[in-house]
Amino acid sequence: MSNQDTMNKEEKYPLHLYFIIFFTCITITLIILRILLYFFDISDWIQETKDIDFKILIAGMKNGLINFYDPVAISHWPPYYLYFWYFIFYLIYIIPFNTIIGVYFWDVLRLILTIMVVKESSKVFKNKKDLVIFYVMCIIGYSIDAYYNNVNFLILFLLFYSYVFLERGKKWIAGILFTLATFKITALLFLPVLLIIKKIKWKDLIYFLLPLLIVCIPYLIFPDYFFQMISNWGHSDTEIRGILLIDSILWKALQPSHLTFIGLLLIVFLENIRNEKNKNLYRTILVSIITIYYIYLTTIVFIIPVILT
Repeated sequence: MSNQDTMNKEEKYPLHLYFIIFFTCITITLIILRILLYFFDISDWIQETKDIDFKILIAGMKNGLINFYDPVAISHWPPYYLYFWYFIFYLIYIIPFNTIIGVYFWDVLRLILTIMVVKESSKVFKNKKDLVIFYVMCIIGYSIDAYYNNVNFLILFLLFYSYVFLERGKKWIAGILFTLATFKITALLFLPVLLIIKKIKWKDLIYFLLPLLIVCIPYLIFPDYFFQMISNWGHSDTEIRGILLIDSILWKALQPSHLTFIGLLLIVFLENIRNEKNKNLYRTILVSIITIYYIYLTTIVFIIPVILT
């Protein structure tokens, strides 16, 4: 095949299109699975785990904003998101029969926002190797996120467009989007990455930290509220344990479903390394570390303890 034929094929069937089809198929498959679960006893484990994170989120909303950090009956883990998650999720929460109907809105929202990121990322990031790694990590994270119906797709969307607006020089918008993503505190990793690749200077942190400080004012006014959240962060589940003492705690921040925005941090870092030799070296090292850790996290920390419990 000639170079011209290859270019024509890529224009007609761009790389991101294949992955968009893949994300769509994953979503449709898991929606069908949920519908089947309404009528058939497929598996006790699937019955218990499918959409469980969405059900926990709904149950947490029922506590109300004042009691936001109180334990949730159906979860071993107490709530640990920043309080403003309550407002982000509120429209889904008020949908009638939200665990039956709202979950489909959540599915559609996940697919739409992820497609937006995948489509736009092909314009923002130019290296095909990096894009493929990013898309593959997104598929792994997306599949798990969609099965349990968690929220990591939203963090991916907010951080990605924070980066996009930063590239456009609109730093306040970038900071606001970043702040919204920090409802799960792991999103803070975005800032060290931007500093390391010199996408922002130390003085530019004001665009990101000032909006974050503003939304955290209620924690200063109600310190007990803040300390309750900190206490929930440190919660360790006896069912989730590994070799390291902090594995159970780290599980909250580094679950396989988080590979969506972990992949984003990786591609942002790699795309801003100009030396090709250094880029190849960093790519090999970082992808290897992420792969090894997530194999460890999935098998040693999660699967084996759950089986043995």
